[in-house]
Amino acid sequence: MKRILVVIGCLLVFGCASPPPLTSLTLFFSPEQISLTSEQQRKISQFLADNPYHQLIAKVAPADLANPFDALMQGQKRIHAVSKLAESQSIPLHLEYAPSQIADTLVLQRQSP
Repeated sequence: MKRILVVIGCLLVFGCASPPPLTSLTLFFSPEQISLTSEQQRKISQFLADNPYHQLIAKVAPADLANPFDALMQGQKRIHAVSKLAESQSIPLHLEYAPSQIADTLVLQRQSP
């Protein structure tokens, strides 16, 4: 009985001590950046690996450019770069253009069940 309580206690302590899985990832871009840096690719790949069976949403904001059309095009190129990375891992992404989001950001989120 004492051993069972010790095992249950250890499981609770170590189970509660492990960090919760990330449910979102925010990336920042420079205004002229259209491709992903190696660090951004690593972070996205890790996020996708941690959430392989969840529907993910990628929300991208326009670039901070004076011309709205160019800003939209930058956002589309960023979405394309992220979706290519997700496709390579066979993980579905729901892509959203978020014009009210902070400029030059991309947010990956796990949809809640």
